[in-house]
Amino acid sequence: MKISIQMRFMQRVKSITKSPYSIVILLLLILTFLFISDLSGDDVYTVKSVIDGDTIILEDISSTNVRYLGIDSPEVGSLDAPGDPLSDEARRINKDLVDGKRIRLEFDKERFDPYGRTLAYVFVGDIFVNEQILRSGLAKGLIIQPNDKYAERLLKAEKEAKDGRSGIWGDISGLERPEGNRNFVINPSSASRYIDQRVVVRGKITKYRKSDKVLVLNMEDVLDIVLFPDSLSNFSFFNIIPEEYYMGKPVEVIGKIRMYRGRPNIVISHPISIRALL
Repeated sequence: MKISIQMRFMQRVKSITKSPYSIVILLLLILTFLFISDLSGDDVYTVKSVIDGDTIILEDISSTNVRYLGIDSPEVGSLDAPGDPLSDEARRINKDLVDGKRIRLEFDKERFDPYGRTLAYVFVGDIFVNEQILRSGLAKGLIIQPNDKYAERLLKAEKEAKDGRSGIWGDISGLERPEGNRNFVINPSSASRYIDQRVVVRGKITKYRKSDKVLVLNMEDVLDIVLFPDSLSNFSFFNIIPEEYYMGKPVEVIGKIRMYRGRPNIVISHPISIRALL
């Protein structure tokens, strides 16, 4: 595979026409070649470290992080952001499966995500790591088209976790929030000052609006909590109808604040991201 990449690279270099921009183009081609070459060959690598339940760093690779395809694990807290319940457990199982081990990567239609991370299915021997984490209940399925190579297999593993009431599909009423989350609590009225940051916001759900495209829970008329239709099944699994269950209650929500049409909002997709405080 590397030989064919090198041949194509040399052909492309020879085809560069003489222009004021030829040196810049050549430099970009060289960087691209080095980047792709790192993730070619047999696609077998050693894991340097584990970031969370669905992201790792490989040794001697210039492409920084590898993000697991088809799953979404709870976010791990840091000095800059709060974490989700069960995030430490998700990171721990991923670490047990891959840390320091030789892994094989398989790719789908899209090779990278918008953040520049490599998107991959991860295997350790015969163990399909993405599938194993889903089966443990420490991630939810997240099939984003066109990357559906293992969609059926992954969603089957998620169903097994649901049937077994494991992890995020178990009793979520008593889940502990990461201790450091208290450092990120804000009032809904100040949400617009934290755009693109993960926070913990506490306030009362005062009204809602619902359509075929979205359900919006309004927090004190200043912050929208957004749920899209494909995530509502995660709530119905717990017999929760969000617009009824949370209405009129003070709640705590963990998530990243975005701005849409001049209003701050937080998109959530699972009940571990929101809890009633009464």
